[in-house]
Amino acid sequence: MNKRVKKYLFTTLILALCGQMVFSGSLREVQRPERRKAARAARAAAEQQRKDTLRTDSLRLSADSLLLSADSLHGADSLAHDSLARDTAASKPFLDDVISGKNTDSLVYDLKNKTVYIYNEGDVTYQDMNLKADFMRINMDTKQIYAYGKPDSTGKGTRPEFVQGGASYTMDTIRYNIDSKKAKIRNVATQEGEGYLIGQNIKKMPDNTINIANGKYTTCDNVEHPHFYMALTKAKAIPGKKVIVGPSYFVMEDVPIYFLGVPFGFFPLSSGRHSGFIMPEYGEEYVKGFFLRNGGYYFAFNDYIDVAATGGFYTLGSWEAALASNYVKRYKYRGAFNMRFSKDIIGEKGAADYVNQNNFNVTWTHTQDPKFRPNSTFSASVNFSTSGYSKYGSTNLNDYLNTQTNSSIAYSKTWAGKPFSFSTNFQHSQNSADTTISLSFPNIVFNISRIYPFRRKEAIGKQRWYEKISMQYTGTLANNVTVKERDLFTEKMFKEMKNGVQHTIPIQTSINLFNYINISPSANYTERWYFKKIDKAWDPEQNRIVNADTTYGFYRLYDYRFSVSASTKVYGMFTFGKKSPVQAIRHVMTPSISFSYTPDFGDPKYGYYKPIQSDSTGTISYYSPFEGGMYGLPGRSRSASISFSLQNTLEMKVKSKKDTSGVKKIKLIDNFSISSSYNLLADSLNLSPFSLNLRTTIYGNFGLNLSATLDPYEVDEKGRRINRFMIKRGKLGRITNTGWSFGYTFNSKKSNQPAANDINSQGTLPPDDPEFFTNPEVQELDPNTRRALMTSQYYDFSIPWNLGFNYSLSYTNNGIRKNVIQTLGFNGSINLTPKWGITFNGGYDFESRQITPGVITIARDLHCWQMNFSWVPVGFRKSWNFNIAVKSAMLKDLKYEKQNSFYDNLYD
Repeated sequence: MNKRVKKYLFTTLILALCGQMVFSGSLREVQRPERRKAARAARAAAEQQRKDTLRTDSLRLSADSLLLSADSLHGADSLAHDSLARDTAASKPFLDDVISGKNTDSLVYDLKNKTVYIYNEGDVTYQDMNLKADFMRINMDTKQIYAYGKPDSTGKGTRPEFVQGGASYTMDTIRYNIDSKKAKIRNVATQEGEGYLIGQNIKKMPDNTINIANGKYTTCDNVEHPHFYMALTKAKAIPGKKVIVGPSYFVMEDVPIYFLGVPFGFFPLSSGRHSGFIMPEYGEEYVKGFFLRNGGYYFAFNDYIDVAATGGFYTLGSWEAALASNYVKRYKYRGAFNMRFSKDIIGEKGAADYVNQNNFNVTWTHTQDPKFRPNSTFSASVNFSTSGYSKYGSTNLNDYLNTQTNSSIAYSKTWAGKPFSFSTNFQHSQNSADTTISLSFPNIVFNISRIYPFRRKEAIGKQRWYEKISMQYTGTLANNVTVKERDLFTEKMFKEMKNGVQHTIPIQTSINLFNYINISPSANYTERWYFKKIDKAWDPEQNRIVNADTTYGFYRLYDYRFSVSASTKVYGMFTFGKKSPVQAIRHVMTPSISFSYTPDFGDPKYGYYKPIQSDSTGTISYYSPFEGGMYGLPGRSRSASISFSLQNTLEMKVKSKKDTSGVKKIKLIDNFSISSSYNLLADSLNLSPFSLNLRTTIYGNFGLNLSATLDPYEVDEKGRRINRFMIKRGKLGRITNTGWSFGYTFNSKKSNQPAANDINSQGTLPPDDPEFFTNPEVQELDPNTRRALMTSQYYDFSIPWNLGFNYSLSYTNNGIRKNVIQTLGFNGSINLTPKWGITFNGGYDFESRQITPGVITIARDLHCWQMNFSWVPVGFRKSWNFNIAVKSAMLKDLKYEKQNSFYDNLYD
């Protein structure tokens, strides 16, 4: 082979090796002399090779022979063979894939040493590996990449970033072998899950595991100088799974705490839902003793359901167990189920205040995606517990103070294109203060919406009067009972049940008179079905009326009434001069009057009422065997009454530069109404009390609602109404009751997640609400984060302040005694500094003139830690709690907590 051909082949091979790399971007000439010299040498060699190629007649290689595919390039061993084509087909590729990259300064080929140099913001990618650095040196013989960062004018500079297999590393220097995929790294920082691994000397293995010597593990994002960390003598990290550590100890603010050390351990790094142990809480309560509670195991069965089984015990005999489960079927439904049982032992056996109770609490929430079944819905919100649970089994103040709980399970269905709808529900209400439980099941409602039976299908001309006649139907079935907790599901409960069926058919139409008055005649038919009647008799021995006989059967009661009403609108406008800021005031009045007639269904022919002796003198009164029926009774006397009402709204138009029309509308009175009725057939007290209602907006969303009842008649010395108007004494009437309330929230902004100091989010998605864990955003959180939210709330220091209050007043006057009840509640938060924050809530009892129990919480942001101090300063629930803990849910058990339980104050 002649020298010119050999020279050509050698040059081609070198350029092909260098051609493994594709660099895009701005390739500027090297500024330093040595870089310019190397660049000129490279250009000269390329030019000589081009000329040799042109002079070669025996071998033609087009530009396509220098493609960047690794399969088209081969090692230097092929030069030893006589036939180039034969060795090209048989040799092993130099690399398995293409190396691509870019930079912003320059790229230099060192042909002699088979080395490529990359300067400034180099970015190289090979398969799943990506490396970014200010300087990189790539050796084609050893297939090794060496990279380091360069300091800038401030002396800081950037550090190389290495990514492979989903793991990311930031370091000072790195040596990476393309073939073996091994790397040696110095001063690395990599994020693993919620934590950071920091090491002086690290070896990265081909499977992406890393071996660390003299490392650190922390959840503090200040990786250059973390506020705390676990000092690791040696460790092995398996990305996405765990970190296994050797002898380690805790370091806080550069102070080693050797006694907080472990001979070995591991940190889980897996994301998503995974089973694992839940670390218990520890502490002390005076009445129950030392405790370990809320510890257990978390079962992540699949992507659709999980279960957390937890429990705890106290050294004085009490113990508890709980199950919590979340389930979800995307685009269909989601829910949460929680059950908690506690064995509560308080005090000494035989003592007057000794308590030994079994208590439990069950909560269940279920919501259905509206798009799942558009014509039917199913929902559940269940909160059922024993009366002693809130007092002895609960572990937070809110459960104790919440004496009223309610539950509801509901299903509804509609038929598309039809006027039919169906719904059923189960309802539960419980008062733990007096142990009263009310159950309502089943409740069934079938409804036919308004139909026009006389309307033509194909109307021609004007609508006729009878075509406006409409009908509706509502059928209901209900079964209710109210008993004490001790009588639940006993014979007494079933005997006291009230049940029945009711059918209601309203018929109505409308007529427009003189284009201004709307007249609406109507008739209403109601039928009740009862299945039990109780006959009564006078007992002369007991000198009172007693239940004589209870008969079960089918009993039909019905009534009907007729009415006609008329209404219109009257507008009044008062305008001002053009120079006045107030342009006009508009007053709208809506008067209405109606007449209704109801027959006397106390007539003996109906059998709804019976006479009975009511006292020892032989006085005869009337009773109904169906008293206490589910849907009441038909009236026992005729009624022909006239009802009237007047509604008012008042608006004002003022000049405004902000409005495009130049005028702004302001509502002075949203609604002021007064209504009453007069019974034409009553022998006395014909006029009913007047009902007054006022609603107005004071500012923005701050409104005032006021209601009152005005009785026009006087009362006697026993508080009984007498047939004499108070206007004769110069008074319009007597206010028998009134009530009004208002509240408002002032806030700087709202948090984008449920925060402890965002009073707008309180009660919507609190961590102890099962609905919080069925929220789609929360479902995406790491299980450790979700479990951490069960026991603590996030304090958002970016909210400067919040303040809210609510006030209500109730007044009653029965003619003998007056009673006034006032309540005031308030809550809020304020950040004293960017790191110190306070939240508070409570109220004031005007009757006792005392502050009602509230909570004051002081929070301190310690960057990667947070400190909280909660204090209930007054009331029978006085207590305090101090907690300092790592923010990260990964190390949520790294904390210190000290508390004075509210149970301790209860038994002082």
